[in-house]
Amino acid sequence: MRRAPRAWRAERGSATVEFALTLPAVVLVLAGVLGAVRHGADSAVAHSAAATAARIAMVEGAAAGARAGAGVAPGHVTVRLTTDGDWWVAVATVHVPGPLPDAVATVRAYRP
Repeated sequence: MRRAPRAWRAERGSATVEFALTLPAVVLVLAGVLGAVRHGADSAVAHSAAATAARIAMVEGAAAGARAGAGVAPGHVTVRLTTDGDWWVAVATVHVPGPLPDAVATVRAYRP
C-alpha cells in the first residue's frame, strides 16, 4: 500500500475546517429561502380567502362572506369585510408565527 505524499497529509484537516466555516452561511441562506417560500404560500392563502369573502359577500352579505373567507384556511386566517361606497372591501390576514410579518391581502368587489 502506497502512502500519500507529505503535502497531502498536511492538508487533511483543511476540508473539515472549510466545511465548518461555510456551514453556518449555507444554513442561514437555506432558512431565508424556506421562510420566503412559506411567506409566499401564506400570502397566496390570504389572497384566496379575501377573494372568496368578497365574492360571497356580493351575493349573500357580509356575514356569509366572512365565514366563507375564514373557511379557506380554518384557524389560520381572519377576514374583515367593510364597505367603501359601492364596493365590498375584504381584508384577509394569515397570522405567521416567527419573525416574518403577517400575510395580508385586500380585495375589492363591486356591491350591486
